[in-house]
Amino acid sequence: MQQLTAHGFGKVVQVAHVVEDVDLAMQRWLRLMGLGPWTCLRNIELDATLDGRSVRMRLHEANAYIGDLQIQLIQSLNRPDEITPYHDFIQAGHWGMHHIAFLSQDAQADAARAKEQGFNRQCEMRDPQGFRHYYCQSPEMPNFWIEFLQSNPGVDGLFAGGIAEAAQWDGSGERIHNIDVSALKLE
Repeated sequence: MQQLTAHGFGKVVQVAHVVEDVDLAMQRWLRLMGLGPWTCLRNIELDATLDGRSVRMRLHEANAYIGDLQIQLIQSLNRPDEITPYHDFIQAGHWGMHHIAFLSQDAQADAARAKEQGFNRQCEMRDPQGFRHYYCQSPEMPNFWIEFLQSNPGVDGLFAGGIAEAAQWDGSGERIHNIDVSALKLE
């Protein structure tokens, strides 16, 4: 199987779609593509800096795997007037592919290199453990972002567990795992 790569950024590990309703979208992917099982992380809140402004991103995120490629569905929970990396996309009615992601050993350095390559608009997101992830966008591709996911035990475990589960899944049993992130105590 040929690896999908982008010059200088490595292997694409995720294709993410912004959806209007994550539950409906997961059901469609299950029914039409046979893709599953899904893990849906609900009520995620991320502190972020977008265009020099502090923002609080709120979302549901569902993940499933085709081989080692993660398919991610994102439902923004922010108000329509709140600026997020999804705002312009949603306001224009562009439901569907929003970004591709690369797993990074140094997300900050990769975001800096992307900026040098013309990805001028950037959103730095911080997860509860303090790890940074970056969305980057070029004015030449205004409806598309790339993401650098900082490799860390949580992210690496999420991918490894999802890949293993998908490899063994035969379409039966539990199809959707829901996890309310707001109920977890993250330290």
